[in-house]
Amino acid sequence: MAAVIVAASCGVSGAQAAGSDPSFEHMRAKLKAGSHVTVDLQNGQSLDGRFVDAGPDALAVATSSGERRVSRSEVERIQRHGHGVILGAIIGGGLGLASGAALGTYFNNEGHDGDAAFFGLTAIGLGAGIGLDAVMNSPRTVYQRAPSRTTLRIDAGPHRTAIRVVVGF
Repeated sequence: MAAVIVAASCGVSGAQAAGSDPSFEHMRAKLKAGSHVTVDLQNGQSLDGRFVDAGPDALAVATSSGERRVSRSEVERIQRHGHGVILGAIIGGGLGLASGAALGTYFNNEGHDGDAAFFGLTAIGLGAGIGLDAVMNSPRTVYQRAPSRTTLRIDAGPHRTAIRVVVGF
């Protein structure tokens, strides 16, 4: 009986680790060599460093203590740190454009030049959005390990003994 339980549990862990993880493959496409990353490991530790390379089953991170290869099974989450300006430019430009259009229309109705207000506020909003987005460092999660859905249940009764193994993919 004990041998069957051990064999079943070994089979469960092997079935879960086999195959490729599509989100890990997607992460490889999102990261460029030299990107600043934080890798959270399943044992609770974190690696902070620069992304070097990734294969289908492992990734390499250059930390202050040297390059470290981490297998996919050890990784819980990977976050990319970066200073983006695109989203800030879109939001700031949109707000500046809207407020510039409103103030420019008001100035035109009052007999003044509304173009200066329109273009000026658009430029101010665009610059403010780019500046704020460049200063803020918001980590973006590029890989999150899927929660494990593997269970092992042993049913034992007076006239029955059963093992139930459920593996979810």
